[in-house]
Amino acid sequence: MDIILFLICLAAVIIFWIDSLAAREVAISFAKKYCGEINLQFLDESVAVKKLNTGRNTAGNFVFYRYYYFEFSTDGINRFSGNAFLIGQKPQSIRLNHPDGIIIQETRINK
Repeated sequence: MDIILFLICLAAVIIFWIDSLAAREVAISFAKKYCGEINLQFLDESVAVKKLNTGRNTAGNFVFYRYYYFEFSTDGINRFSGNAFLIGQKPQSIRLNHPDGIIIQETRINK
């Protein structure tokens, strides 16, 4: 009985790990694409998990709410921070702490 419980826990951890890696890749491409659209440099080609919550999506299914931190530059010298928000693996919004003012962009994805 103990081995079955251990295997179930191990499977849950592996599934969460794979889901997190996929969500991270979505966040990277989302932030990189948005920075490119407004002529900013997406720095370090990476994001870091800032916050992780559980919740429900619009269909009522259990999902993780993930907040990612990243950095961008306006000129290649200065570094500024930004945040990407995903519900499940769907991008919802992005926030850039731009030197000229905060930029918030929300997506209209409802799939």
